[in-house]
Amino acid sequence: MRVTNRMSFDQAQAQMMAARDRALKAQQQVTSGKRVDHPGDDPAAAGVMVSQGIAIQRLDTIDKTTSSAQGEVQTADGALQSVSTLLARAQQLAVQLGSDTYSAAERSAGAQEINSISSQIVQLMNTQVAGRYIFGGAKDSAPPFDASGNYLGDSNVRQIEIAPGLLQAASVRADVAIKGTGGGIDVFGALAAVSTALANNDGATVRGAIAGLDTSTDQVSAALTSAGGILSAFESAQQIGGVARDSAQKVLSAQSEADVFEATSNLTMAQQSLQAALAVTAQSFGVTLLNYLK
Repeated sequence: MRVTNRMSFDQAQAQMMAARDRALKAQQQVTSGKRVDHPGDDPAAAGVMVSQGIAIQRLDTIDKTTSSAQGEVQTADGALQSVSTLLARAQQLAVQLGSDTYSAAERSAGAQEINSISSQIVQLMNTQVAGRYIFGGAKDSAPPFDASGNYLGDSNVRQIEIAPGLLQAASVRADVAIKGTGGGIDVFGALAAVSTALANNDGATVRGAIAGLDTSTDQVSAALTSAGGILSAFESAQQIGGVARDSAQKVLSAQSEADVFEATSNLTMAQQSLQAALAVTAQSFGVTLLNYLK
């Protein structure tokens, strides 16, 4: 096939356009620092970027949910710590006023303090976080305990995702810790027994009621241990999630970000290629024009 001047010019022009596109792309990488701006730049890398971006978003969502739940459990832990302190005071009063050396008036004052302790525990177990009652199970829109210490919540345990596909308990069962569901003791009942015995000036019954307070303290301690385990699980999950997110971010960056030295080198070569293509095109145009003038 005979190569005409027109064909030579068209070929040179196509080479110049390709060289220009490479130079523009190289310039864009150097300027933006991005190797892939559009899926067409590198379809395989774009696919990896999408998958890693989705993974990062999910890990971020999990971290936010875990942090929120962590705050609630920390609040619950603080409330239970206060309950434990109040029960310790009730035990102290029972041991002290159970002695036969105390008068009816002194025991009556002790009964009033026990009643006050019971009321304070009700308030603590009706703790709210962001308008949600954290000790009511799934019934979190209303106080879980009434003034008499009756439990109005349910036995559900809130669960959250602390890692992709992994659920973790995120609440403490107040019906177990305070009401003794499952074979324990009713904390408010134990306090009421002491209060009644003190009000009746019955030292022997006061001494006998101390065991109920001991069991109540053990129940609350078990709930505190449970809360501590939940918080420990949250902390470990956040650490592992942070490592996973960093790893995904590195993969994303490696696929999307341009290596500054490589990009600069590519730009230099692309510019040189463009200059050469322009020279060839100019030469082809000159030859074609000269032939035409002849």
